[in-house]
Amino acid sequence: MKQLTPDLWQTSRRQLLDGVYSHAYLLAQPQGNLLIYSLGEDQQDDLDAIEQLGGVAMQVLSHRDETGPALCQIRDRFSSRLAYHEADAHAISDVAEADLFLDPAGTDPLLEEIEVLHTPGHTPGSVSLRYESPHGKSYLFTGDTIVPNSGGWATGVYPEIEGDAPSLVESLTHLRDQAADLIISSAYGGESGVVEITPDEWRDAVDQRIISLRKRFDV
Repeated sequence: MKQLTPDLWQTSRRQLLDGVYSHAYLLAQPQGNLLIYSLGEDQQDDLDAIEQLGGVAMQVLSHRDETGPALCQIRDRFSSRLAYHEADAHAISDVAEADLFLDPAGTDPLLEEIEVLHTPGHTPGSVSLRYESPHGKSYLFTGDTIVPNSGGWATGVYPEIEGDAPSLVESLTHLRDQAADLIISSAYGGESGVVEITPDEWRDAVDQRIISLRKRFDV
């Protein structure tokens, strides 16, 4: 585990595809730690480190691609709850049923400081999470809605996971006004899934992805 800020830790890097990687992130909160995204089933060292940091009260998935055997490992080890958006439930529930469906209007105590943003397009149930840390930085967890890719940014629309370009353009239009100190994706290409960025740089990055999607899909 790598500590990024006083309340945020990153698990070891996991390879998903050739040149595509992922991390999970442990966000420490007084009311209970959140594990955002997921791990591989062989990342026992990370689970041991998470236990030393107080365990997991709730695991939050950004979308269906984070489904895997580790969901049950995490729940069994920490007696944690699992949350994801209902629109992706049909692709996740056979592996692990949700204890909570994520809702921007939700009031669960573990999420009371988290702004839940439904950002469909990559998948129907994709969500992003925004958090203002009491330690001075803001975090925007974008899942796979927009991801760092070798110094630039990428978006993906795939029919096999019910991707929808118009929905993704709408979601990105909303996210461009959600600037944060750290942008933290689920999957990523290149060296890191965590990018420190200014508001102007963020809006420009999002605008470029919107333009690209509109040209590619005639949106």
